Amino acid sequence: MRRSLAGFLLTPLLLVATACEQSANRAGEERDSLAARGAGAMAPSTDSASRADTTGGHSPTSHAAAGNGQALLPIMQKLGSDMTALTYALMTDDHETVARSAAEIAEHAPIAADDLARIQTALGPDMAAFEAVDESVHVASVRLYEAARARQPGLVVERLGDVQRGCVSCHARFRERLRTNRAAR
Repeated sequence: MRRSLAGFLLTPLLLVATACEQSANRAGEERDSLAARGAGAMAPSTDSASRADTTGGHSPTSHAAAGNGQALLPIMQKLGSDMTALTYALMTDDHETVARSAAEIAEHAPIAADDLARIQTALGPDMAAFEAVDESVHVASVRLYEAARARQPGLVVERLGDVQRGCVSCHARFRERLRTNRAAR
């Protein structure tokens, strides 16, 4: 009985650990690919001058103008995986994975122009509020990365809470209107 109970309890842990390792390997491969193309480091930019300019800062619309990006759902799914990997790494004192996951969160893919147009249509006048929440979460995620890079686990936990509060706030305000998989009403 003990062996089957231990196996039952350890199986999910091993699955999570394997998934986190695979995610970390994919992130490393993506970083290597970017470096080979000359895209530079994955570390988030903390240039406050660019953040002060809302047309050249982090806003979803500035990224869309660059001509690259992904649909919102895959971005959110990747962020969820990165948050899970970061949390697990925090619990296991894996500072490298904490820093790598925090960098992935802070520098997530931008929203593709066509999905951004869909979001603007769905939110209408609330688009400015969406962009403001997005920016505040981005700033919190850069601070999370800085704490992770400095190997300050207590501060990482605090900053992770800031990011999570921003995410939950955004979801509460906008998620239902932005879902692409809901039934037609």
